[in-house]
Amino acid sequence: MYNISKERLLKDFLAMVQIDSESLDEKKMGEYCVKFLREDMGLEVYEDKAGEKINSNQSNIIAKYRGNNRKKSLLFCCHLDTVKPGIGVKPIIENDKVKSDGTTVLGADDKSGIAALFEALRYIKENELDVPDIEIVLTVAEEIGLKGAKNLDFSMIHAKEGYAIDSEDVEGIFNRAPSQNSITIEIDGIESHAGMSPEKGISAIKVLSDAISNMQLGRIDSITTANIGVIEGGIATNIVAKRAMAKGEVRSHDEERLDYYSAKIREEVYKAVSKNRITLPDGSVRTANCSVRITKEYSSMQVREEEPVLQRAIDVYKKAQIPYRILTGGGGSDANIFNEHGIRTVIIGSGMKDVHSVNEYILIEDLYRTAKVIIGLMTRDE
Repeated sequence: MYNISKERLLKDFLAMVQIDSESLDEKKMGEYCVKFLREDMGLEVYEDKAGEKINSNQSNIIAKYRGNNRKKSLLFCCHLDTVKPGIGVKPIIENDKVKSDGTTVLGADDKSGIAALFEALRYIKENELDVPDIEIVLTVAEEIGLKGAKNLDFSMIHAKEGYAIDSEDVEGIFNRAPSQNSITIEIDGIESHAGMSPEKGISAIKVLSDAISNMQLGRIDSITTANIGVIEGGIATNIVAKRAMAKGEVRSHDEERLDYYSAKIREEVYKAVSKNRITLPDGSVRTANCSVRITKEYSSMQVREEEPVLQRAIDVYKKAQIPYRILTGGGGSDANIFNEHGIRTVIIGSGMKDVHSVNEYILIEDLYRTAKVIIGLMTRDE
């Protein structure tokens, strides 16, 4: 369908994954991308002030490909950062796939998306194809809470429809993703000697444990999940712990359920604090103190199947003879933030597999298929 250079695409991808770019340290990757977009492609390239706001050494990159302004402009988004461990990636080509050497992630999340997007840009320029104005957005700190997208200068963005190239299955088109609340629980107990006078103390760890044991966690229903993922507390085995902390999250495609189950977690903390009490010699009753902070990280996204941005994608997959599935995601992405700002955005897979692990890999053919899909999206007539 398109005479894409597989060799050039693979070479570019291999170069990208060897650039260290863990979250908040994306500068080298940013420089690589700016050089390609500005010098090789001749595009207008801008950077906003997001890096200063989130303490990253790189800001979001916005590039403009000037096409046929009579057509509806389109946005394409990828993120520059990778999760840890992502320093010193050594890619290995094994038969039909690329993997890391097993000591780091590969970084196909999301450099497979960037490599495919860059090859698509080369292709439309070299073949002088009739495309609309295209806006390229490369965000920072996506992996640690969509921080780059949250701090993107949206005054620089004019497109009202877009595609985030950032998911596993090339055949997947994600039109729904949940809202997320992050939850931080802090317990302030009463310190005492664990061997000599434990009855004089209130263990913050025990209070926290009681609370967590009564929380509804995991898969709550078909559209809601909850998790406690971080626990810290105590300083020594012979001290009744004064402090304990936990961090967790609730996700749901329904805002009312999101708020309800977040409130239930807070309620269990309050119950545990109330239950764990001591009576002092003077008859006074003491309990621990607690703080429960619930923070809205992003809102859910839902793009209806009849909307043009999704219909365009479906048509492109059909013409490319690539099977597709309309999917509901369980995690958030930059697409959530773009939709919040009125840019109707769906998520397209780039073929990355076993992401966020040292077993991450990608099939070379999926890199090629992703580039074909992107070219199709850019060139499809309205």
